[in-house]
Formats: sequence, C-alpha cells, structure tokens
Amino acid sequence: MTTKTMTIVLAGLALGLGIFIVGCSSDEKGDVTDPVTEEIIAQIMDNSVLTTDSETVEVAFADEVVVSDEVEITDENIVDDPLIKDMLLKNNVVYSLLETGIVMHNLSDGVNGFVPCDEKLNAMVDLGDKIIVGGNNLYTLQGDFLSVEDFDLNLKGSITALEKHGSKLMVGTTAGFYQIDINGIRELAVDINVSHIASSDMCVWVGTAGEGLYYYNGDSFRKRYLQRDSSLFDNTTALQFHHNHLYLGTDNGLFVYDGGRWQPYGLADGLPSENITAISAEDWVIKIGTDNGAVTFFNNEFKTIKKFEGLAVTNFIEDGKKLIAATDKGLIMKSGGLLTTLYDGTTEAPEIAFEDTF
Repeated sequence: MTTKTMTIVLAGLALGLGIFIVGCSSDEKGDVTDPVTEEIIAQIMDNSVLTTDSETVEVAFADEVVVSDEVEITDENIVDDPLIKDMLLKNNVVYSLLETGIVMHNLSDGVNGFVPCDEKLNAMVDLGDKIIVGGNNLYTLQGDFLSVEDFDLNLKGSITALEKHGSKLMVGTTAGFYQIDINGIRELAVDINVSHIASSDMCVWVGTAGEGLYYYNGDSFRKRYLQRDSSLFDNTTALQFHHNHLYLGTDNGLFVYDGGRWQPYGLADGLPSENITAISAEDWVIKIGTDNGAVTFFNNEFKTIKKFEGLAVTNFIEDGKKLIAATDKGLIMKSGGLLTTLYDGTTEAPEIAFEDTF
C-alpha cells in the first residue's frame, strides 16, 4: 500500500457496544490461542425460512500478525477513474472507494481529497470512531489518514464485503464468510464468493457471486432459494434489510421478502433493467439502481428518478432530502431540482441546475 506518513497506530477499533455471544453447537467451539491474534481482536472489537438442503458449516479459527503505518490524505494523483466500489457518509464527508484509493468529498466546501492505494479495495464499514476498509486485509481510515494497519487475520481470499452486526464485524471474502468479535474469529462458510452482507435483528443475510443466497442465525449457515427456480438467487448484486423486509437485487430482477413470501419484480413491473446494481432501503421510499437508470419503489409501484436515465447506478446514500449516487459517470448528488457532480475523476465539482425533481 502507498504510504506518505509513517507512524504506529494501534488504537482500538471498539464497536462501543455490549458483548453479544452468538450461540453455536458443541462442535463449533474453540479458542484463539495465538497472543498476537488476541491483541488484534481486542483492537478491532474496543426470519423466516425458504426451502433449504444445505448443512451447517463448521467453525474454524484463524490467526496472524499486524503491521502499521499511515497514509496522509492529498488532492494529488486523483485519476480519471470514476468507478466507485463502495461508499458511505460520515460527518458530512462522502467516502468513495475506488480500486486506486479513497476519494473524500466534503459536502460543506465541495473539496475532494484522495488517499492513494496500490492495493485493490472493495468494501468499507463505519464503526463509529473510524472506518474499516477491506482489501487483502483489514485497514482503518481515521480522520484524514488511512492507517495501513495490516490486521492480517489469515482470511482466505480478498475482502469483498463488511457489515456491523451488533457487537460483531461480519467479513465476506472471495473465498469465505467470517465473524469477528471479542471471542475471536470464526470461519462460518468456505468456498463461497461473498458479494453483499445485510444484517437484521435475527440474522445475517449473505449474498454471493455465483453460489446463491444464505442466512446465518447464530447456529447455522443455510442456503435460501426458490423451489420453482433454484438459480434465481445465484448472483446477488445488491442486498439490504429494513422495515422487516429483505430487498435482494440480482441479475434476474428484484426480489422482496416480507418474512412470509418472496415477491419478484422485473421489466413488466416498471424496472428499467432486471440487472439490479444498487438498493437503498433507509427510507420507506426504496431507491433501486440498475445498469440502465434508477427508480423509486413505494406501495408496489416504481417511478423513474429523472436525469438518471441510462446511467449505471452502483450505490446510494440518502442524507435528508439529498440523494447521492455512485454511477458510471462518477459521484452525483441530487437535491430537489439541482444535480451536482461531486466526483468525476477530478477535484472539480461543477453544478448543473435542472427544473425537475424525482
């Protein structure tokens, strides 16, 4: 990873929540015996059923080493590559994850900063006092610095998804699914390429690229699929849980699970494409992004989000009346009739006014 400022950072990554121990069967218990790993863990941690035929995956444990330094944020070296892998909003700053680093857009002054990285980054999650970033290992972004804290926990594959679930950090990789808490690291599934993770009060939903949809309830890790076509959930392209509903995006359309049944939606229902690329379920009006535009979804009805037609929308952030979207043209914010380009591969943020709203 590229470095600008070298310093040792071993600050705790406590979730600030009470310890919640997930129950497991007797053949799943074990201890993390490596003292270095125990120190790392201390730092990181300062529904209903469809048909299933899969078995519970046994839990394993991992350990390894830690290295640390920092990268100072800069507005140099911002490359012409607007493709955003993941993003989040914290303290009025939009953090956008690129393959080449992290763009930080300050909504207050419109200034972009850039943290370069020579390692491919895929996911990030806000843990309160800092942001955790996933690549080949776990790293932290705190304030204006990317801490190259190499929490090498010997995970299989590169990290593709991160989700906070109570006092735990759920980690998906290209080769498995893990749980990290104060008690250690648990390998909950192997040989699956995790694409998305969504947390509910009762369980954690896990989408994959090619291996289907799963859920973990603390005791078992099981596959979920529809009997009429078990391949429909194979490729999870977006996943959110809110208001007791699971919103599942696939390359076969949108599926909404209300706890009792699944409802599918496609082109005939008003979607601009059946290749779902983003879902925001923070509000009662759901935002759905596709590779051919974006729509809202409310009361079983889709409505086009104007000026997004034809854009591939890969992520959403909702901030009051502002809708921030990651697209194939860069980072765009819509507020009423004003459309603002926050990032398009440069540090400029030109504003373009439109009359219509979505």
